[in-house]
Amino acid sequence: MGPRNNRVLCVALFVALAACIAVWGTAAQGASSHAKKLPCGPSKFLFYLHNTVYNPVVNNTNYFNSIYGRAPNISFPNPFSFGVMNTFEDPLTAGPSNTSKSLGKAQGFYVLNSFTEFTLFHLFTANITEGDFRGTIDIFGQGREVDPVRYLTVIGGTGAFLGARGLASCTLVDIDHTPPAKWTLSFDLDLYY
Repeated sequence: MGPRNNRVLCVALFVALAACIAVWGTAAQGASSHAKKLPCGPSKFLFYLHNTVYNPVVNNTNYFNSIYGRAPNISFPNPFSFGVMNTFEDPLTAGPSNTSKSLGKAQGFYVLNSFTEFTLFHLFTANITEGDFRGTIDIFGQGREVDPVRYLTVIGGTGAFLGARGLASCTLVDIDHTPPAKWTLSFDLDLYY
């Protein structure tokens, strides 16, 4: 084969490749126009979480929604309760009062995970069963208890929140240390889909 034949062969291969790419592009474009479009949920969402800890001293077995696990089996001082876990199923509302419109409940846990300060590792699902948007929102992250705003990560969701990701800004609204301890947290979500 001479140089002229090599050029002709290269041009023919280039034209064949370009034609294949054009056909694949057209097929992919046609397929994407028939693909199911997923719903897009709200970009902002706010809820309040209400926690009441079980306390055997006051025997509140009829009105608690979280419980601490046993302290770790250690023989050294543990002033920040390192390793202690709290499991919860807390009511969620649209407003800061526990009598505000119910939105659902949050189910999950947090672990105290620092030897030097009160730091909480959170993992929970907000099950939104009432209101305009229904589904689940998965929230994950670590925050220091002393921070006025704790930033956690939205790592997924279902229903109206399908594929949600974003930022959950958590602030303490109210706390009552009188046994049984109770607190309310607000979660202001910035969501992306």
